[in-house]
Amino acid sequence: MGMGKTKCCCDKWLSPLNIFGTHLPRTFRKDEGIVRLKLAKILAGYEDVHYERSVATGENIKASSQGMRSSKFCLHPAGDTPSSCRLFDAIVSHCVPVIVSDQIELPFEDEIDYTRFSIFYSFKEALEPGYMVKQLRDFPKEKWMEMWRHLKNISHHFEFQYPPKKEDAVNMLWRQVKHKLPAVKLATHRSRRMKIPDWWQRKR
Repeated sequence: MGMGKTKCCCDKWLSPLNIFGTHLPRTFRKDEGIVRLKLAKILAGYEDVHYERSVATGENIKASSQGMRSSKFCLHPAGDTPSSCRLFDAIVSHCVPVIVSDQIELPFEDEIDYTRFSIFYSFKEALEPGYMVKQLRDFPKEKWMEMWRHLKNISHHFEFQYPPKKEDAVNMLWRQVKHKLPAVKLATHRSRRMKIPDWWQRKR
């Protein structure tokens, strides 16, 4: 997933607040999608918040990639799925993810500490008018630069290569499968011999 050249750390910081987000039109079907619709309305009045409604066409993907590369923060509200390619795109663009969710599954979290390069807001916090934008405006420069540097160090884990390379997204996905397989096998084998299938879980 080639994202092109990313602005350097100092260039990004000297630019305006520049929060970038995309809003996909078919996300209103679930509660998280409704939150995204509300966020779009709340953020519409800020000149330096670019919250776009778009569909996945070649031209829109190119524009979104450019927007992420030139932004300090990339908004990632939860949608129809636990995570999405937008999070991967933000990370490989070295754009600090702003994740809005009360519960979200993040890829490779057993190996990667997202708090080192991401900012998290609950639905309640994000939907309070002005709260999130003020927090991001006041975000310390040193902390943001630290996150930006960490993004550069871990972004290769989120890039898909062909053929796959060591530590890239494909390799990380297979490692996730490898880590989970023993637990799945254990649960399967145990369930075959237990008269009360969930006995072990209840005991723990």
